[in-house]
Amino acid sequence: MKDPLTQRLLFLCGLLVAAFIAGSLLSSHFLQASTVGYLLQYVPVLGVLGMAQTLVMLSGGPGIDLSIGATMSLVGLAIAGLFGLGVPLLVACLIGLVIGGVLGAVNAFLVCVMRVPSLMGTLATFFAYSGLALALTGGSPIGGIPEWFGVLSQGRFLGVPIHMWVVFVPLAVGLHVMLSMTRFGAHIYAAGNDERAAFLSGVNVWRLRFTLYCLSGVIAALAAIMTLSWFQAARPDAGEGMELLSVTIAVLGGAHIFGGIGRISGTVLAVLIVTTLQVALQLANISQAWQLAAIGILLIGSVMADNAVGDKLRARARRAAS
Repeated sequence: MKDPLTQRLLFLCGLLVAAFIAGSLLSSHFLQASTVGYLLQYVPVLGVLGMAQTLVMLSGGPGIDLSIGATMSLVGLAIAGLFGLGVPLLVACLIGLVIGGVLGAVNAFLVCVMRVPSLMGTLATFFAYSGLALALTGGSPIGGIPEWFGVLSQGRFLGVPIHMWVVFVPLAVGLHVMLSMTRFGAHIYAAGNDERAAFLSGVNVWRLRFTLYCLSGVIAALAAIMTLSWFQAARPDAGEGMELLSVTIAVLGGAHIFGGIGRISGTVLAVLIVTTLQVALQLANISQAWQLAAIGILLIGSVMADNAVGDKLRARARRAAS
């Protein structure tokens, strides 16, 4: 009998194939070669946010980061603002990564130190960061980004956007290795599965979760840099809706909402499914409202599948313990 997580990955592969078939039926333009490049243009930004959300969820708590899209917007504005003040763009991007980590640390402080439930704490920072982004710009984008910076997200190598090669793939591989082959990754799963047992075995659960919220902010800053390169401008609404999509991707990929279960490989497959579905619906000229409804149905189905996998794994753990 296959491991439930392996079954989940096979299910996701089947769902991806089904999404491609549905896309080809919805639009005759879907199977064109140009559609692949268009589809992959969206994958890195959504994908890195989904991976950040997966990390936060895996550590338990339960953990969630609803401010991730607002963090992305605010960091993008900060980078563009620093560049406008004369800071070299690459230096501004490095500072943006630090700012992302600081914004993530605010979430970590609320959740890990003040003991505010992650849903409420990160919802509060979502409103704070979003409001600050609008207040600083009056709702207007900040332009003036040089054309050469667009190579990151608009350039192609072997027909694939460069930010797939230099950001998305290295991050996915790095996080997979971290979770599956390092002590830190083992501690993440231990904290998500049983916080008390992890603490008694020597895992500093507080520090672990604090670190992951900070890392989530840094990854959101990476998404901001890619978006800045793509649009050649910083928009205060660049991350609007991304928080819910990142949750959908994480849960669809197999991250259990209460922690301890999930893989980065599942998150990668999930972002491909969600992106394929979005592009197919756009090419078919289906309204945004129906697109959101489709994503909602997908999320409901993924939660149901997530609960089924979680029940199997917990039952297996109880049998092993007895």
